[in-house]
Amino acid sequence: MSTTVERGLAWGERDATRILLVLSLLALAAFLATIPLPHADGMLIGSDGIGYYMYVRSIALDGDIDFANEAEALNAARYIDIYRTPTGRISNQYALGAPLLWLPFFLAAHLLSLALRAVGLSVLADGYGYIYQAAVCVGSIVYGACAMLLMHRTARRLFPGTALAACVALFLATNFAYYLIAEPSMAHMCSVFAASLLVYLWVSLRPLTTPARCLTIGLAGGLVGLVRQPDAVLLLMPALDALLARGTVQGKGKRLAAMAAGFFAIFWMQMLVWYILNGDPFLSGYLLKGDQGFVWGAPRLLDVLCSTRHGLFLWHPVLLLGLAGLALLARQNRAMGGLLLAGFATQTYVIAAWSAWWQGDAFGGRMFMATLPIFAIGLAAFLQRVRSRPGLATASLAAIAILVVWNALFMAQYRLGYISRGGPYTLRELTWGKAEMLAEMVKRLAR
Repeated sequence: MSTTVERGLAWGERDATRILLVLSLLALAAFLATIPLPHADGMLIGSDGIGYYMYVRSIALDGDIDFANEAEALNAARYIDIYRTPTGRISNQYALGAPLLWLPFFLAAHLLSLALRAVGLSVLADGYGYIYQAAVCVGSIVYGACAMLLMHRTARRLFPGTALAACVALFLATNFAYYLIAEPSMAHMCSVFAASLLVYLWVSLRPLTTPARCLTIGLAGGLVGLVRQPDAVLLLMPALDALLARGTVQGKGKRLAAMAAGFFAIFWMQMLVWYILNGDPFLSGYLLKGDQGFVWGAPRLLDVLCSTRHGLFLWHPVLLLGLAGLALLARQNRAMGGLLLAGFATQTYVIAAWSAWWQGDAFGGRMFMATLPIFAIGLAAFLQRVRSRPGLATASLAAIAILVVWNALFMAQYRLGYISRGGPYTLRELTWGKAEMLAEMVKRLAR
């Protein structure tokens, strides 16, 4: 293998943390640079982020989950569906996990606001201003950075020579960078952090032959479900692993019981919220009105993966290399590769069965972000396989570089309004539309 290609795949492994942190700091700087820019609605948070923000503000400053004042102050009805639940409360269908993870950042913003007021500055300490909103967004960026570091450490346990290249590719050629910078008030950075923690602990603690290890995995799985309930299916991977590991039937039962206990030791908080808001600890706000739900018998599998309307592989083709790597891994390590593929397949089925399989306003397959730790391993496996073939390795790195540029153009199209947020889209918009966008930008600059 040529020295140039070898360096392209493995250079800087000792400094991987530094490289990934630099990328994250650049993302943070990009977000902070947008704060002074005019915002049409005067808000740094938006879309689903409003629902999550209502939680953190209500818990931190009101000590409850009564959202009447937050809904009015934030004009939440412009962004999310607001109605009265069977218990008479203002609805909030969003999950509790991201607000709890944001809580330290929100409280720090509140202390800062109080300090600024104490020195005579006219700063409101009411939980609504830019200081508070910026704080939770910075929190998401911090969790996103931690997620990428965890993904790298996990992939490096299996493929030390290519883990960094795989993680940098996922950072820059998927929707990770978009939700890190452009919409950090969404829950996706918290989601990928929780999933990365789960996969890291699972890979690190294998074989799962003791209840203590399984309890730890269950606790991480509980956090995953607390942040986004559909992501909890990723716990299937370590659960099957614990079931397949050596031991007696009784021992396997204890492992699964410990994992379930860990899960509910965290997830009970979401069930309590459902009970308070909806009157039923098993009734999600998404299912309360009956106009949303799962169609288990007719999942839109092809559409959710390949459709122009946010299809995962059409919008983020680099993940196809990751999928190929998972298939290669399954041939070498049937247990690990097979379980990772099963985790991705299960998540795909759940998303494809959802009534809004296109995922609403979304930059690509945003509901798949919790599977990025799986793809980090897969992409590292793929790069590991091709690194011994200089021609193929060079072509792969060149393809990834092109896809990074492609993704940047996609982000510009989406964020600047050259394509709609929710679709549907034509194939021309998603391909030739990028060239048209660049041509129009050049014309504007030339005027």
